[in-house]
Amino acid sequence: MTKFLLKTFFVLTILLFGIVFGIHQANEGTLSLFGKKETEQVVSVASSSSIEKEVIKETKEPVLQPEPVPQSKKEEAKVEGQTKKELQEKQQIAADVGAFNFYSELGSNIGELLEIIVYHTVSAITGIIHGWLNN
Repeated sequence: MTKFLLKTFFVLTILLFGIVFGIHQANEGTLSLFGKKETEQVVSVASSSSIEKEVIKETKEPVLQPEPVPQSKKEEAKVEGQTKKELQEKQQIAADVGAFNFYSELGSNIGELLEIIVYHTVSAITGIIHGWLNN
């Protein structure tokens, strides 16, 4: 019995760390897809009456190469048009990627399957208990 419990605890621990690692990787992938990374740090500051928490946001944005300075209004409008077009293309690519939709659909399907299994298991157990009590 103790071996079974130890094996079960070990397997559940490995699964838990796998889930946490997967969520971390998905978060990093999403942040890198949009080109910036935000981290939050919670700092506790002790005051005379209570403890206050301050949230500090650090934004790490990728270093971009400076664009050449346009010489005239025509060139300036041309550069603005190109950046807007590039931005629209990048937004379209981000919308079309859908790499994380696979994991989302997989998770929802697994969740529905587990819901069905648990529902039928609980109803079977309650049916057995009801049968024992009414005999």
